[in-house]
Amino acid sequence: MATHTPPIDQDDASATESATLSSLYSFLSLTMRYPEAAFCGEPLFDAVESLLASLDRPEDLASFQNWRAQTPAPLDDLRTEYTRLFITAAKQKTLPLYASVYIDGDGTLQGKTTERTRDFYREHGYDLANDTEPADHISFELDFLAALAGEAKFDDEDFFLRTLFRPWFERFLKQWNKEARHPFYAVSIRLIDFFTKEEQ
Repeated sequence: MATHTPPIDQDDASATESATLSSLYSFLSLTMRYPEAAFCGEPLFDAVESLLASLDRPEDLASFQNWRAQTPAPLDDLRTEYTRLFITAAKQKTLPLYASVYIDGDGTLQGKTTERTRDFYREHGYDLANDTEPADHISFELDFLAALAGEAKFDDEDFFLRTLFRPWFERFLKQWNKEARHPFYAVSIRLIDFFTKEEQ
C-alpha cells in the first residue's frame, strides 16, 4: 500500500537549522573560553563526544576519550593548557585567540580589526555584555555567529565568516598545526574549522 509523505514545512526546517547552528556556535564558543567549573565539566565533555560520534570522527573521538580516561583533574589540566597555549607560551609559540593579532600585521591586540569587529556587532544590533576581553576574541565571534544563526540571519552570518572570521582563523590554523596539540583543544579547533568553512 502506498503511503503519503507529508510535505516538509520549509519554515519549520529553517527554524530547526537556525536553532541547531546557533547551538553549535554557542557550544564551540564555550570550548574556547578560559575553563571555569560553571561550564567546563562532564556535561561539556559528554557533548563533545556525542558530537564527534555523530560526525563519524573516530580518531578525534578516541583521542578525546583517552584524554578523559587518563586525566584525573581535567579542569586543572585544561586551565594549565589554555594558559600555556593561548596566553604565556614562549615567543612564537603562543597562539592568541584574537583576530587582530593575525590580521593587523604587528601582532598586537586592540587593533583596527578589533574596531571593525565591534562595529560589525553594533551595526547588526549586538554589543558585548562583557568587555573584559577585546571584541575579536574567538569566543565572542562564535557567540555573535550563534546570535545571527539563531535569528536566521544567514546572509550576515556568511558575510561575517568570509570577511572577518575565516581570514584570521586560517592564519591561526597554520600556526596551530605546527605546535603540539592537547586533545581537547585539538578537537575543538578542528570542529570550529569544520563548522565555519564556507561550504558548511
